[in-house]
Amino acid sequence: MDPTGGTGRASDGRNRSGWRSRDAIAHVLAALIVLLLAPMPFAAQELPGLSESDEAPVEASPISPEAIQARSAELASKLAKIEQEIPEALDEPAARAHLEEVARTLRGIDALLHQQATLAEPAATPDHPSRLPSEADAPSLIALDRLYEAQFQSEQESSRRADSYAAAREALAAARQRFDEAEKRRRDARDELEKARGAAAKSSAEWSLELRHLASRTAKERVNLRTLELRVAQGATEQEGEDAALALRISQMSDALARGEGEAEGGLAALAEREEEIRSTRAAAERKLATTELRLEAAQRRFAQHAEPPDALLETIEAISLERDAIRQELELGDARMERLATRRATWRRWDAALRGQASRDDLEAWKTEIVDGLEMLAQAERRRRGQVADLERQLASVQDRLRTLPDGARVRSVLDEQRATLLRRLDAERSEAAELARERRLFARLQTEIEQPDPLEYLASGVESARDLWRHEITAVDDSAITVGSLVLALLLASVGLWGSRRGSAWIGRFATDRFKLDAGAVHALQTLSFYVLLVSFTLLALRAVHFPLTAFTVLGGALAIGIGFGSQNVMNNFISGLILMLERPVRARDIIEVDGNHGTIERIGARSTQIRSQDGRHIIVPNSFFLESNVVNWTLSDDLLRTSVKVGVVYGSPTRLVEELIGRVVTEEEKILMDPAPVIIFDEFGDNSLNFEVHFWIRARSPMAMRVVQSCVRFRIDDLFREHDLVIAFPQRDVHLDSVSPIEVRVLGDGERLDPEQGTR
Repeated sequence: MDPTGGTGRASDGRNRSGWRSRDAIAHVLAALIVLLLAPMPFAAQELPGLSESDEAPVEASPISPEAIQARSAELASKLAKIEQEIPEALDEPAARAHLEEVARTLRGIDALLHQQATLAEPAATPDHPSRLPSEADAPSLIALDRLYEAQFQSEQESSRRADSYAAAREALAAARQRFDEAEKRRRDARDELEKARGAAAKSSAEWSLELRHLASRTAKERVNLRTLELRVAQGATEQEGEDAALALRISQMSDALARGEGEAEGGLAALAEREEEIRSTRAAAERKLATTELRLEAAQRRFAQHAEPPDALLETIEAISLERDAIRQELELGDARMERLATRRATWRRWDAALRGQASRDDLEAWKTEIVDGLEMLAQAERRRRGQVADLERQLASVQDRLRTLPDGARVRSVLDEQRATLLRRLDAERSEAAELARERRLFARLQTEIEQPDPLEYLASGVESARDLWRHEITAVDDSAITVGSLVLALLLASVGLWGSRRGSAWIGRFATDRFKLDAGAVHALQTLSFYVLLVSFTLLALRAVHFPLTAFTVLGGALAIGIGFGSQNVMNNFISGLILMLERPVRARDIIEVDGNHGTIERIGARSTQIRSQDGRHIIVPNSFFLESNVVNWTLSDDLLRTSVKVGVVYGSPTRLVEELIGRVVTEEEKILMDPAPVIIFDEFGDNSLNFEVHFWIRARSPMAMRVVQSCVRFRIDDLFREHDLVIAFPQRDVHLDSVSPIEVRVLGDGERLDPEQGTR
């Protein structure tokens, strides 16, 4: 039988229009298979906890937002084409059914891609205000209790995240298994296509293979989705650092309270405020209860006046009754909260006494018994609250079911809405009360743990007390201010920290000025040195102020120091002040190239007394700072590194001067180190004794005389090369000798052994 609908068009070929429709559908499906099912990189992401067998080589991440978006766009295009082809296949039911199945599968894949896109986007971190006490707050039992509660919530959240991570791993493993099964079915369908004989069988096999391809694609996208879910769950589990920091804060605050820091009543004012709030709420609830009871009595009277009261009136009475019960429950909860606040105040005081070691052994034993009884009562109250929550949930479900069955315009709907609101309010109150009971139970458990801890060793307490006495030991007194061992140690410590901080701070200021304001090395060095002095003096004064050292003690010391500076340190202070002037006025700066007494060098450092210069031959020259203000100093790089220099050359008489000028111009134009703005200048300088002298002036960028000489050397080399190419001779000094004689000069060739006698002739 023909799988295309039993018309026989594939077998006998007599209906050409059917063939054309069938061919068009086959071409579309073939194109869809090629584009959708092209080899696509797929691999599970490398997540901690996954075995090597679960991973595949990654060519391009299929779970990146870009890859997901690209696949979504490509899928939308193909889905649109399929939906356009479905109406054209009305006369072929089998083809139409196949196209509709393909479209449904593509829509399912599109839904998976949308879910992947949502998970692939980075989630914004919610900005919730922290309810934890600040680290700067004074230690108190309320703050410690809040930290313990935060730790409990963190542990609960960590457990939930761990469960989510395990579930995500299992879902990923199952998705991979389903993908492997889908791939096996796809390969089987491909083998069936290869074995198919006849047009009808091949067509059916092709459609089956296409559906298997799409099923494999769906399974693959599910693996991608589960991989993303596992990555999100893994990211949520990385909270160990926060838990450790919370545990550290709990330990630190417990130790601080044990040392007696903070106030015993610290934070109890919040309980008083809470009690006042509950009283105010109770007064408002009592007034509201009286009003509600009056409304209920009026409704009941109206109900009694009717022989056949309407259903709406009955619903109204029921709604008012629920509201009255909710208010009564609110009053009961308020009374219970007042009692619990009193219990919490007593528990905190006991906890504080246990932490500070102020409770006697008899008190601790009595508290243990009370805690056991209190824990049992709280457990019973929690069970009752959970039962009430279950009852309210059943009532709420019943009201919601009735609301769903009512038409939109029913008069009873408003009454049922009011009932639902009342039930929701009561349900929230019961759940909140259950949470408060659980918190109270945890508070009792913490007190029980603290009481059962062993007492600290006595010798540790005595050692701490001895250390305190030594710390407070008075060494001397200045202006009625005691100088103790602790203040002296603290001053030395602050001075050391100040020295270190001054160096680091000045270095940071230098880096900041370099990065932000793009200052040169000299300005940065000056700013860094000045900031070091300012920070060092500030830290020193701060250290003295912290230990209550009277600054008036420096009055006599300052006078003596001034006399010593005036008579014995004139040169030192001269150089120091000169160094400050150099840093402020900056005639010379670090990294500048200067010339001092015929020596060229680079300034490496401007110190408090002297400046260190590195000469061109590597020698270090130490120059007092005052020398730069009292002597002439050549700064090659004060404003910039532009230098104007020249090269002279002479050619023999008779040389073409215009050609010489042209060749010199070529040299300075081709030399890349010579600036073209300002333009070089070539001058025919003079008719010399032995040559026609030319001179070329040009500008270069150089930070040292050696760099300038290197450029001059390059120019001379190039001039010599070009002159040789054009047969121009560079002149050199020469002299013509003219002889004045009355007779011709006699020239003779002497043989071996002969010599010339000026008076007698040759022998």
